[in-house]
Amino acid sequence: MGIQMKALLLGAAMAAVACTTIIALILSLANHQTLDRPYSTQYGIVFDAGSTHTALFLYQWLGNKENNTGIVSQKQSCDVDGDGISSYVQNPLAAGESLKKCLDVAKAAIPEGEWKTTPVYLGATAGMRLLSLQNKSFADSILAEVTKTIQSYQFDFRGARILSGMEEGAYGWITINYLLESFIKVNNGFPTLMKLGLSGY
Repeated sequence: MGIQMKALLLGAAMAAVACTTIIALILSLANHQTLDRPYSTQYGIVFDAGSTHTALFLYQWLGNKENNTGIVSQKQSCDVDGDGISSYVQNPLAAGESLKKCLDVAKAAIPEGEWKTTPVYLGATAGMRLLSLQNKSFADSILAEVTKTIQSYQFDFRGARILSGMEEGAYGWITINYLLESFIKVNNGFPTLMKLGLSGY
């Protein structure tokens, strides 16, 4: 593969990391869940709650794995209306309500028989980290409302929390190496790549 093509792939991967850092949560889950359901199609939902907006990503994977890494593909995405959840300081209830449209989109895309086994995560990053430093009770109220909304659906809710900067960086490293297939190639002498993040809080 030429240097120019590698640079293009790296740039695309970095852009994907900016939007879907916590795909790593789904990758780790795929590695765990496939033990019980080796050949069925499984699904996972991630809310990426960034500082300026929130997006839902729906992933799917088969039970068979390569190098113990689930081969995950993105099935669908949905942008939540409005700003990031940290903007709902004066109306935490609206933060939870804002997620319903995208939860309904995901629900329609997943077979009904898979709803109860489909895990849902919400990971909040810089905006909520800053709010938590400024007023932890406000941040906790927002997380409580988004939790309440997600739990009202028939999915397997796995938590809504604020990711530390270190966690976000680690998940970004996993994501970029997954997108470039580094984990599949590592046994053949290919190195993994480092990710340097220059973000806020």
